[in-house]
Amino acid sequence: MELLNRIRLFFSGFILKQRLKRIKRHKKFNNLRNAHKIAIVWDGSNIEDFKAITDFFQEMQKRNIQVDVVCYYPKNVLPDEYTLIRYLTCIKQSDLSFLHFPKSDDIEEFINTPYEILIDINNNNYFPVKYVTVLSRAQFKVGSESSAYSDNLDMTIKMTKEYDPAYYLQQVKYYLEMINTGA
Repeated sequence: MELLNRIRLFFSGFILKQRLKRIKRHKKFNNLRNAHKIAIVWDGSNIEDFKAITDFFQEMQKRNIQVDVVCYYPKNVLPDEYTLIRYLTCIKQSDLSFLHFPKSDDIEEFINTPYEILIDINNNNYFPVKYVTVLSRAQFKVGSESSAYSDNLDMTIKMTKEYDPAYYLQQVKYYLEMINTGA
C-alpha cells in the first residue's frame, strides 16, 4: 500500500510541475500594512494549531484585512472545531482524487484568487497543501524554509524552535510588517 501511495505521489508531483509551467502569476512584494486580502493554506492535522490560526484571523480582522483559510485534514471526518467556520474551507481525505488533487470548486476558486499575500503552514509537507500553495495566483507567497517546495515560495522563514504555529505566525507577521514596498 505504501509503495502504491509513493507511486501516486510521484505522478502527482510530475503533473503538478507541468501545471505550474502554464501558470502566469503576477509577483509583487506585499506587506501587512498595505494588504487587504490574504490567504492561509494550512495543514490542519493537529487540532491544537487551530487556536493560533483563529487568533491570527481575529487580529487581521481588527486590521480590516480579509483572510481566507484552506485547511487540509488527513482523515475523512472533520473535527467539530473545523465545521461551521465560514472563513475556513476544509479538504478531507475523501475530497481528494486518486492522485491526491483536491476535487472542489471552492479550492479552484481559492487557487485562482489573486491574494496579496499567501501564508503556507504545512509542517507535515502534505501534498494537497503543496498543490494549493504552488498553484495559487497569490502575488506574494510566504512559507517555512524547511518546506519541500520552498523554491516555489517568494519568502521563506527559518524556524529554529520546535514547530509552533503561533510562533511561526508571529514571525511571519514580524517580517511581513518589515517589508518596504515603497507605497
